[in-house]
Amino acid sequence: MSLEKFIKEHKTAFDDQVMPDDITLDFEARLKKELHHSNPLKRLRVIKYVSIAASIMVFATVGYLYNQNQKAQLEIRDNLMLALDKSETNSERLVAIYDIEDEYQDKEEDEKILNAFFKILKENSDANSKIAVIDALLKFPNNQNVRSNLIEALGNEKEPLVQLKLIKSVAVLREKRATPNLQEIIEDNESLPLVKGNASALLAMLNQ
Repeated sequence: MSLEKFIKEHKTAFDDQVMPDDITLDFEARLKKELHHSNPLKRLRVIKYVSIAASIMVFATVGYLYNQNQKAQLEIRDNLMLALDKSETNSERLVAIYDIEDEYQDKEEDEKILNAFFKILKENSDANSKIAVIDALLKFPNNQNVRSNLIEALGNEKEPLVQLKLIKSVAVLREKRATPNLQEIIEDNESLPLVKGNASALLAMLNQ
């Protein structure tokens, strides 16, 4: 019997403000029983609140660790960019490029790094640095900015070794937008026969 029903059945006693001893004892017993049965619910509430608090702490901790990791990664990247920018010799620049490539081998492309690589392609950098940059860029074949910059480099590059590397990169990407640049290389009297031959073969493949 619930407390509500018990009180209704003994309404007269309550209204008279006189409660017999046996009823008082019975009421106390029922009240204790009611409280006893409510304890598990209270415990469940406590467990629920503790669980929520614990979850909040876990998320907060994970968020903090993630932010710290992000800061560390950005610091590494900025240090590598600084090393690349301050490189005084070709060998130092090449080492910086390889360090960046190793660090970001299994990571998503970073816009700041990509822009630094694009800059090397456009400047009068040494052939080895440009070839290393092209290899690094080819790891992101689905990036349209990477594709566009490789095509642009093909149209501007005059160093035979770099030209060959760019031709091979366009072949890997099967980028038909490079057709005009390939045609220009073929028609350029200053292009080496080896470069012309590779450009002609690629052009024929792209036109199939």
